[in-house]
Amino acid sequence: MNAVLEKPPAKARGRKVASFAPVPAQTPANSILEDSALFAEVGDFLAQASGTDEDHAFSGESDRLLSIGAMIAFDAAKGHFSNSNAENTVYDIAACINSARLVPGDDESVERTLHINNAAERLAIIAGMPVHQMIFTDVPRPSREAAPAPSPTPLDGKQFSQEQLKELFWQAHLHMDCARHVLNHYADEAGEDVIFAFRDLLNAYLSETEARLDRDEVGTLTKGDLPDASTSICKLLTLTVPYATEHDDGVLHGVNYLLTSAKRITDGDLGVLG
Repeated sequence: MNAVLEKPPAKARGRKVASFAPVPAQTPANSILEDSALFAEVGDFLAQASGTDEDHAFSGESDRLLSIGAMIAFDAAKGHFSNSNAENTVYDIAACINSARLVPGDDESVERTLHINNAAERLAIIAGMPVHQMIFTDVPRPSREAAPAPSPTPLDGKQFSQEQLKELFWQAHLHMDCARHVLNHYADEAGEDVIFAFRDLLNAYLSETEARLDRDEVGTLTKGDLPDASTSICKLLTLTVPYATEHDDGVLHGVNYLLTSAKRITDGDLGVLG
């Protein structure tokens, strides 16, 4: 799954397909072969969607999520379903699409929308339900300004020593590391690509914080390592919170609680300084 963090060239993401393709006629019950063919088409459309040239404000998490959806679809085309169920697989892919559409600041061109719509129509046939019951079609994407931002704390306006700031950074890292251990075990147990993607993103952000742990100075609450870590946590929470809420995922809610605590510390939680 670490490969998900690197955006491969669009050419390598899937077979070339038309931007618009007619939807196969829906039957009362699709055969395994019919579902396999539909999943292959879904994978093609999402692979193309993940490779479109977009104006992203952050690092393109929406690209990665669509790429993960394509991977799940291609596996399903080979008969590898989530929890041995084609409908569960459809929901996993839909979750990737919905999460991609909620990444603040990322863009979605008309070309990408067409690819996603074509994939969604195939998913609807497999699941036997309308597209709007699975895919976000009218929910506005949060703007970059609407993304979670460091909130004012009682520490604003006060001067802190570098030792206190380093302690805040260390405590935030510990909470993130606890979240990582939970997510690592949960990913292996759940065996779902979306959870693996969340784990890999958290590992990437933790690698950044670990590289900074031995610095003599970490900056301030408004510039440097602490606000950088806070921004990384915000980006991850923007993806994990909607997914946990939609799936009523108790373990992921726990992970989000740890990450929220880590963010509060990076923003200057006085309580952890003792």
